[in-house]
Amino acid sequence: MANRFKVLISIGLLTLLIVLGWQWINQSLSAEPLSESDIREKVQTQYNGEITDVTSVEDHYLATIELDEGVYEVVVLKKDGRISDIRPLGSLKDNDSTAPSEDQSENAQTEPITEEKAKAVALNEIEGEVDDIDYESGGDPAFYLVEIERSGGEEATVQVHALTGEIMSVTWDD
Repeated sequence: MANRFKVLISIGLLTLLIVLGWQWINQSLSAEPLSESDIREKVQTQYNGEITDVTSVEDHYLATIELDEGVYEVVVLKKDGRISDIRPLGSLKDNDSTAPSEDQSENAQTEPITEEKAKAVALNEIEGEVDDIDYESGGDPAFYLVEIERSGGEEATVQVHALTGEIMSVTWDD
């Protein structure tokens, strides 16, 4: 009788664990990704600066924020709002106590945006899937060519300025 009671309790506990595990997995998989406004609020709360741009990329957002120390790009995961990376983009001229040397000024102007940022800019303009990204630095200005394929089979090439991140042109292939 005692063994039978232990088996029934074990089966009941196992069933309870399976049900709780199933609910946890179901909740994790069906969670809605955070919105752009949620990301803005999270970054603003944590860093207390001025957010100048938020760009949605596949599984994360790229938020550009101006702080007293300079301008930074913050990578925030859509799934849970966790900040996975922060990288400096440059310093603010108004807050620099000394003028940058000619070398520093030249580097700041010639440092291209990341391939990831060019991809985000292009996908913000044209929805679809990126096929290829090429960096062209031979001419003036340097630029990225981002090839995007849409679900209907249309293909677009977005030319993104490598220094400013602005879209220079969009061409469509048949």
